[in-house]
Amino acid sequence: MMFKLTQLSSITKVFASIAIAIAMNVAYAPISNHLRSDAIAAENPPVSAETKQLIDRLTGQWQIASPFNTNDIFTFIFSADGKLYIVIPSQKTAYALEYQVNTADGQTYLDVLQGGFASRTTVGFSQKGQLILQQLVIPAAFQSSGNLLGGFLLTNALFLNRISNDTNLPKDVEVTTPQSGAIPARQSEAKTYIGSMNRAQQAFFLEKNYFAGNLAVLAIGIPSETENYKYQVMVLDSTKAVQNIAIAKGEELKSYTGLVYLAKMPDSQEPYTLTLICESLKPTPQMPPKFIIQPEPECPSGYIPI
Repeated sequence: MMFKLTQLSSITKVFASIAIAIAMNVAYAPISNHLRSDAIAAENPPVSAETKQLIDRLTGQWQIASPFNTNDIFTFIFSADGKLYIVIPSQKTAYALEYQVNTADGQTYLDVLQGGFASRTTVGFSQKGQLILQQLVIPAAFQSSGNLLGGFLLTNALFLNRISNDTNLPKDVEVTTPQSGAIPARQSEAKTYIGSMNRAQQAFFLEKNYFAGNLAVLAIGIPSETENYKYQVMVLDSTKAVQNIAIAKGEELKSYTGLVYLAKMPDSQEPYTLTLICESLKPTPQMPPKFIIQPEPECPSGYIPI
């Protein structure tokens, strides 16, 4: 389980490193008309011969190993028509974005766009032909907002190696679009409530030696239904494990499920409880599968630990 959590963390960090704000939990929310991806387009001059040459050089597949977990490999696929896919083979997932190549004050930038979000990184090539992504800054068109967002530099450049001129996606990956800031905010409710339900079940078991069968018995003030989610408890075994569930009410939201289960220390006969929280791989309003009770439980099919 610890490996999987590290893997997910590294994915988030790499996305941050390449300046994709929508995957950073530091999303550039469209607070004003200046803080939108179309602001970048507004500052974009006609495409020059130099820019076309750079786009031609970008087009194809580039790969990098995560600097945070060398087991993770990321493939970046740039198309000539401004599409960018970030492929994570281990998850069989491709994140769909758009990009523009812009120049300002003699510097060339790679602008990454998705919906109402935009971010910018400097772009260049090493003598070995590696693609270098290094600096995250706020686009010039955003500067009218003063110091509202600020900017920062990456501590280390990322060096990507070209592996192919092919721009076709692998056949076995599922294409997904990174979520906008509003959706994670709504999903945070479910993650918070499932965490609270897990902790309450631990306290309940400590006092009663069995798990609560419903929210009313758990008595922590969490409603069975909110605007975005339905919540319920599923007892797998009253003295061994209980599953807490948050089912999305919208097609655009992910669902969540938590597990509280009895475990034993290797050098002690005294039982204690552990918890696990899992998130659906993609948005779904469907009931999550049941956990399988085993010494080291894993997330149900279609779910990952968070």
